Amino acid sequence: MNLNILGTILSNATLASLISTQAIQYIKDNLNIKNSFLFIIVEFIIGFLFSLSFTDLGIIYCLWCGLIVIIGAESLYKSFKGKLGLKSSNNE
Repeated sequence: MNLNILGTILSNATLASLISTQAIQYIKDNLNIKNSFLFIIVEFIIGFLFSLSFTDLGIIYCLWCGLIVIIGAESLYKSFKGKLGLKSSNNE
C-alpha cells in the first residue's frame, strides 16, 4: 500500500470537498436549483478536475478523489461551516 498516494488523494479530496460544497451552496442560493443528482455530479466533477489539475496523479487516482469528495463533502462542510468564510444556504 502506498500511503503517500493515499495521503495525497485524501488531502486533495478535503480541499475539493470544501470548494464543491461552496459551489453547491451558490447554486442553491442564486440559481434556485434543488436537484440532488446534479449536486452529486458537480461534487464528482470538481473533485476529479481539482485532483487532475493540481497534482501529478493518474486518471484512476483522480477518479478516486472524485468519489471521496462525493462521500465526504457534506460532513466536511458541516465541520467547517462558520469557519474559513464558509456560509450556508438561507434555508438551512
